[in-house]
Amino acid sequence: MEFNSTATYANRYDLDEIDVFLEGNSSNPMFFNISGLPDNLSFGKHYFHISLLNSMNQEYELRPNSKILFEFKSINNVVAPSEVVNIDQRSGVAISYINIIKNPLRTFKEIQDGQGTLTIVGSLQDKENTINNIPQQFIGAMNYRCTFPINIAKNLVNADSPFVLQNQHKTSTIRGQFSFIKASIAAPKFSNLGITYSPTGNPSDNRPGDGGGGGTV
Repeated sequence: MEFNSTATYANRYDLDEIDVFLEGNSSNPMFFNISGLPDNLSFGKHYFHISLLNSMNQEYELRPNSKILFEFKSINNVVAPSEVVNIDQRSGVAISYINIIKNPLRTFKEIQDGQGTLTIVGSLQDKENTINNIPQQFIGAMNYRCTFPINIAKNLVNADSPFVLQNQHKTSTIRGQFSFIKASIAAPKFSNLGITYSPTGNPSDNRPGDGGGGGTV
């Protein structure tokens, strides 16, 4: 199999518009698998993998030496640059990327936020047990298409990074500060402020008495 893409700024295939014999989708891709593609595509390059699925239980199979083309489009029909980086010949996995840029060449329109598509096409052939044979006009042609939804959010910061909920940790008692020294003094039973401690961990000299107030270091 030979993987190819729109290549950086290069061709516009309009794969979503060609006439095909068989149509697949992300819930039933049949022959192709996409992995590693982020849920949200912000500005920059996003790497992913394209691999072939086992077609043993399918009525058709990919034709030997079939080209496999793929193309990314935004919701406003702008083609986003994409390219194959490397192909692992042993596993058949193609490492590829999509590049979300501000000003794609060959168009005056910008890539628009929203749901776009990743379209992949290939050439199928009949198998020995095929019942519904591929019509003559589709034999040897790009006759199979699979469409995967993508979501473009160009300005989304840390699009698929974990959210940082807290960047500072403090250790303290419910009332007052906490001492790590041995035999630390507990806050008096009826104290409203608790005991404060110096940077060395010792209780401050102005310790509150029962029911009394408290000072700070």
